[in-house]
Amino acid sequence: MDLQAQLQYCKICQNRTLDVNIGLVCGLTQAKPTFENNCVDFKPDEEEANRLIAREKAIEAEENEGGLFGPEKAGIQKGVTGGLIMIVIAIVWFFGGLAAGYLFYYPPILLVLGLYALVKGLIKRNYSGEKAG
Repeated sequence: MDLQAQLQYCKICQNRTLDVNIGLVCGLTQAKPTFENNCVDFKPDEEEANRLIAREKAIEAEENEGGLFGPEKAGIQKGVTGGLIMIVIAIVWFFGGLAAGYLFYYPPILLVLGLYALVKGLIKRNYSGEKAG
């Protein structure tokens, strides 16, 4: 078993501790793990294990939802309709901000993404998110 696999095992052990010079170490030996398959002193930390599982699920959910540009990706997938909606939002946002004395940088980006979605939707004959057969 390599060190990375051992440390994954140690991350959910109640005996773990953090050494500022070494990193994660065994709280009993104050050293990196040396066990082969199983640690005889392993005590499961259910709370930490649940926290790590929840964190992995959240990361996976964010990746599935599109991450940082999730709404924009969803708009592009909606084809012509999504493109038109993004264009309208960009125009209203830009001129609304301008009327209020603000110049937002994102509406022109959204406009370009909307135009891209519109053209892509027209080329693929995707008018409202249906997959062209």
